[in-house]
Amino acid sequence: MKVSEFFGKEVENAQGKSCGWVRGVLGSGGIPQFLQCFDGQEREFDIDIKNVVSCGKTIVFEDRAAARKASKNIRLGLAAYTEEGKFLGNLTEITYKNSAAVYYIDKKKYAAEEFCAGDVLILKPRRTLKEDVKDNDGAIILKKGCALTPDALKTARDAGEYFQAQMKTI
Repeated sequence: MKVSEFFGKEVENAQGKSCGWVRGVLGSGGIPQFLQCFDGQEREFDIDIKNVVSCGKTIVFEDRAAARKASKNIRLGLAAYTEEGKFLGNLTEITYKNSAAVYYIDKKKYAAEEFCAGDVLILKPRRTLKEDVKDNDGAIILKKGCALTPDALKTARDAGEYFQAQMKTI
């Protein structure tokens, strides 16, 4: 992306809604950090350059402000249950690495996306494979009955059979 191409361009969020136009670029240490923008009522707002998804006819950005409004305080110590109501334990720690969050519930690790979070954590039912997932040579990558966890999906993706793994849970 060339900074000179930003000026005067229309900006829209990832949903395609026009949000305004770029009037300037803010930087720190000579490195561009934010796009200075204004909307139809001439109200100014900034877009973090890291949130720019594409720059073509318009600049498309991921609206992190909307995600911020939807965010709630995360508390350790929340009770965790299965969907059937079985107590799993309490949330003791959360780690975040490479865009993946891991919940530690009484010494057991779970991927954060396996839970619905609110006043308590509820473990979503796991999807299981109804058939073996095989590669083109017939070698079994994932066995029937295997839970489709993030690790299992990574194995399928690495073998080029991500879609097949998803479909065999239906």
